[in-house]
Amino acid sequence: MDISTKPVFSFSLNYKVFEKLVTCGKYDGIHSCLTMVTTADKILIHTPHKRYGLQNSKLSISEIKNDIALLNMNFPIRAIVAGRLKKDDERDVLVIGSPSHVLAYHVDENCNLFQRDFHEGVRSAVIGPYANQPGNTLIVGGNAVVRGYNQDGSEVLWLITAGSVVSLLLIDIDKDGQNELIIGTDDGCIRIYKKETLLHEFTEGNEIQNLVALRTGQFMYSVKNGTIGVFEESVRMWRIKSKARATAMATYDILGCETKQMIVGWKSGKIDVRDPRTGDVWFRMKMNDFVCGIACNDYRGIGLLDLVIVTADGEIRGYTTPSVNMLTLHNIADEEMSALLTQKQKLLLELKHYENNIKYNKEILSNTSESNLVQSVPDNVGIIPSNTRLQIGISTSYDSNDMNIDITVSTNNSTTIRAVLIFADQLFKEETLIAHLTKDVSRILIPLKTLKDNAQDIHIKAFVGYPSSVQFHVFELTRQLPKFAMYTIPHNLTGSPKSVSYINTLPTKDGSPGECYVEFRISERLKRICIWVNQNFLLPSDIEYMTSDADATELKLNLISLRTAKCVCLHFSYDGKTRFYTEDIGLAGDLVQSLVQFLNIDSMNSTACFPMVAEEVRELFQKLQGLQDTEKQINSEIVEHINQIKSHLIRAEDARYYNGEDVIKYHNEMMATNEDLVKSYKIRLVNTNEIQLALKRIHGILYNASRLRAGTFASAMIGRFKEALKTNNIDAVLKIIEMGEM
Repeated sequence: MDISTKPVFSFSLNYKVFEKLVTCGKYDGIHSCLTMVTTADKILIHTPHKRYGLQNSKLSISEIKNDIALLNMNFPIRAIVAGRLKKDDERDVLVIGSPSHVLAYHVDENCNLFQRDFHEGVRSAVIGPYANQPGNTLIVGGNAVVRGYNQDGSEVLWLITAGSVVSLLLIDIDKDGQNELIIGTDDGCIRIYKKETLLHEFTEGNEIQNLVALRTGQFMYSVKNGTIGVFEESVRMWRIKSKARATAMATYDILGCETKQMIVGWKSGKIDVRDPRTGDVWFRMKMNDFVCGIACNDYRGIGLLDLVIVTADGEIRGYTTPSVNMLTLHNIADEEMSALLTQKQKLLLELKHYENNIKYNKEILSNTSESNLVQSVPDNVGIIPSNTRLQIGISTSYDSNDMNIDITVSTNNSTTIRAVLIFADQLFKEETLIAHLTKDVSRILIPLKTLKDNAQDIHIKAFVGYPSSVQFHVFELTRQLPKFAMYTIPHNLTGSPKSVSYINTLPTKDGSPGECYVEFRISERLKRICIWVNQNFLLPSDIEYMTSDADATELKLNLISLRTAKCVCLHFSYDGKTRFYTEDIGLAGDLVQSLVQFLNIDSMNSTACFPMVAEEVRELFQKLQGLQDTEKQINSEIVEHINQIKSHLIRAEDARYYNGEDVIKYHNEMMATNEDLVKSYKIRLVNTNEIQLALKRIHGILYNASRLRAGTFASAMIGRFKEALKTNNIDAVLKIIEMGEM
């Protein structure tokens, strides 16, 4: 739309600003202050309505602009957020996250509220009410872990998850009056928690960088690959993909419509104003650099919220809600008429091609065989027989040198396929596969391998014509790939459904899956189990519970993984006893969760036996203990080096007054000690990264173990893991993984 709006204020701070490290807080309880991270580990606080008169080791006033205060931090900053933590205090607290700790800093009083170690490394933070806690809760996300703190810094929440938590959101998603926690991870998952219980999980295929509330029960998100979308409760309303990447998101009524619009800032510097219901762009703005953050606050101190946009070069623009509806001023009818006329021209051109096709089909095909059709029709017409159909087949191949999912695209006559486009959100690195053929064929086979076990839609477009055709017909079809398509029965079976009794007679290939399994009990008929298997696996033929299976007491499904060529066996007994044999505890958790959701099981415990996982946990704990001991030793060396540098500096100053010949000596000693100090810092950095990787892997294993259970049993495991990890009780951790309890 041809809509334009002007900022109510615009200025530049002349500081470089980092992406996602922008927030806004009322540190004195009255005035809004824009806060952002700039170079040299400094936090810039722009205070247009208040001047800070104090200056000390942390808070300093800019000599150029006295409305800018700088917080000097001696550590890398990974996340910042401002909000109220104290129940009876209107002043906001600034929370700063680093690779090693989280700090709650009281800007107005210039003091630390609390500081807590966070060895997993802080990646994101949010403040708000959660889980019946009195007052607000600070929730911090790191590598495969989420922690919550109250106003005193006491830990009130501990969750483990898969992947690093890079975005957090508190919102009442189920409209029950209490906030749920939504986390976005670098492995492309959006998870919704109610207290310690996982409610929903969605996969987007790439890092979830932003989560922003739209209104109660509705939130928007952005993905690293350029996708943005909106969820309402557990349903995705829409999503679109752009070539650029969304760097910031917010909601604000910039058009005066009395309803908020989506404000999306992009890496290209563009800002979109979109309709939250459909994602349609209403109008765009352009900034001089890419957008680092968007905040909504009373920045002018007049009692009205402004939309404040911050760019990487320090440019600040503020917009307000207009007094008139911009959409009513814009002539929407003319624009819609123009769009309809453009669409009409396209449809008329398409209709002309169809009419030409019908004409030649009637006049030529009646007197010409299909084999001579290509010689009878001009090249620029591009007709094909009217009964041409595109046939899609999806199957698996499991030979020793060829273990793939095979997508077969073919036509039902002598027409040829010139090119095939396959689009799948999480299947390819660039999301699209293009197969352009150098020779004319009527059948093409495309081998695929999925990296993750996710159900997804495959959109296929094929260009069909004849060898001499200049114009081609485009056929579009969509097929769904089951969640566990990479696991199949390693036997040649016909397409007709097979009975349970017949499936039980099929032997395993390449040995048994070993002694790694998860066992649990369900109260369900084998007939329903067969339905679940057919919906979630890509088998050569369906499995049906037939009348001949009346005496069957179990279903033994022996599968092979197309990724690892290892066996995966699913055993279902008539009495409800169920065992999944696999060496991959993550796959076992995916199978359990899929079955539990299909059968609507609210709560279920299980017994797990994964010897290799248990051995890995022991090794990780031993490695972690060694790394932590090394960290203590390095810290003591750093303190010693610092004290030595101070001593050398004092001696050098004394020598400058009393004995000038020793000044160079003490300065040389100070430089040598400083070099040792730098080396110690580098060693500590490497050691810290190793600790974070070990903790991430441990938390990943514990998360997979919790997925072997459902409902209250899964959430109770998290608390038991927390108690066992506090005391480094490895035996207790292994028992919880095995039995679900201590």
